[in-house]
Amino acid sequence: MSGHSDRPTVWATGQRQPQGQRDDLYLPEVIDHPAKMWVQVARHAIERYSEPGQTVLDPMAGIGTTLIEAVRAGRNAVGVECEPRWVELARQHIDRAAAANPGAQGRVFLGDATSLGEALQGWRDRVPVDMVLTSPPYGAITHGRPKSRRVTGGAIRAHAHRYSAGKTHPNQLATGSLRRLGVGLEQVWDGCRDALRPGGLLVVCARPYTDDGTMIDFPAVIAYTAGLAGFVFVERRAALLGRWDGDMLHVHASFFHKHQVRLAHQAGRTVFLRSHEDVLVFRSPS
Repeated sequence: MSGHSDRPTVWATGQRQPQGQRDDLYLPEVIDHPAKMWVQVARHAIERYSEPGQTVLDPMAGIGTTLIEAVRAGRNAVGVECEPRWVELARQHIDRAAAANPGAQGRVFLGDATSLGEALQGWRDRVPVDMVLTSPPYGAITHGRPKSRRVTGGAIRAHAHRYSAGKTHPNQLATGSLRRLGVGLEQVWDGCRDALRPGGLLVVCARPYTDDGTMIDFPAVIAYTAGLAGFVFVERRAALLGRWDGDMLHVHASFFHKHQVRLAHQAGRTVFLRSHEDVLVFRSPS
């Protein structure tokens, strides 16, 4: 596609709570995934950076948000996910989306995104991908939901905060060091470059995160590793994670999350209540 300089740099993707953005195509089990892509972010990206009939790939598909929204928008979708639990859920989601939107097709494979070529070998009808849209994982334990003392009868406990309910995949990028994450991401982008048609787009959603009190500029890691894989930076957009009322941004965060941020500030630690997510767009080499 051609340039996008005339398009808004800030996306109003948080006018509703993230759970309110998911309709009946999404099964209730999605609540157990620790780091779901926001539906409106995926929808905006797909509509802006691809055309009906094109093919969209998510190499780290999770529950399949990218795939659902691609099929809904009349695109074909293919995904790869390393955790069997989420592959099964993503497959159910694709079936539901395809039934509601005849003409578009979707597939998801159990595989390792760092060896994307191997993971996609079972894709018999393989054609060059027009767009990659993904949100890489980070942090062995992230997001999740708290169980209150009223529920536990004791201390507050987190649940639905791990990517795997059992043994974690050995190449799960979320569970390693920052260096391992960077190396793994470069491998993922290498596979995406090979899957994309010349000039196809890589679109990555990411936000900074805190690791042991240190703020990690995750979008910068994405940009650096994508450059190592040969991608050319095109543009950056900011997808809001809160409701904009014209005067103020109301960030969607639980009381528990806000309370934890306040406690961190009182303890002198730098923690942020994140109000947006970076959407980084790169072009594959011709």
